[in-house]
Amino acid sequence: MSEAANASDAIPSLSQLADVVLPPPVSWRPQTVGWEVLGVLLAVLALWLAWRGARRWWRNRYRREALAELRRLESSWQADPATGPQLLEALPALVKRCALAAWPRELVASQSGAEWAQFLLANAGHATHGAQALAPLVREIQYHDPQALARVSPNDVRVLIDASRQWIQGHVST
Repeated sequence: MSEAANASDAIPSLSQLADVVLPPPVSWRPQTVGWEVLGVLLAVLALWLAWRGARRWWRNRYRREALAELRRLESSWQADPATGPQLLEALPALVKRCALAAWPRELVASQSGAEWAQFLLANAGHATHGAQALAPLVREIQYHDPQALARVSPNDVRVLIDASRQWIQGHVST
C-alpha cells in the first residue's frame, strides 16, 4: 500500500496547483518622448486645419447666399419661362452683389459695361469659361429693352445661368 500512497502523492491535486501568473498589461502610453511630441504636433495641426476650414466657410458665406438666390431665380424661370427677361436683368445684379461682398466697394461699385466685363474676366479664377460667357451679358444688358431680352433663347438663358454659377463658385477674391 505504500507504493499506492506514494503514487497518489506523485499526482498533484487541484489544491496543490498554483495559479498561472500573468504578466502586467502592456501600457498604451508611448514609451518614448518622440511619440508624445508627434501627438502634440498632430493635435496642433488638426486644430489649425479646423480653424482654417471654419474661417474659409465663414468667408464664403456670401457665395452660398448668392448660389441660393441663383437657384431661386432659376427655379422661378423653370416654372415660368416667360420670366426670362427678369432673370436676365437679375443675373448681372446678383453677380455684382457677389463681387461687392468679395472686393472693396471702391473697386467694384463704379464699374459697368466693358470695364465690368473685364473685371469679371480678370478675377474669374478657374471659372474663365463662365466669365467669357457672362461678359457679353453684363457688357450689354443695360442697353437692351425687355423685348430684346425676351428674344433670348432658353438655351442661351441656361448658358448664362450656368456661367453665373461658375463665376460665383470659382472667382478668386483678394
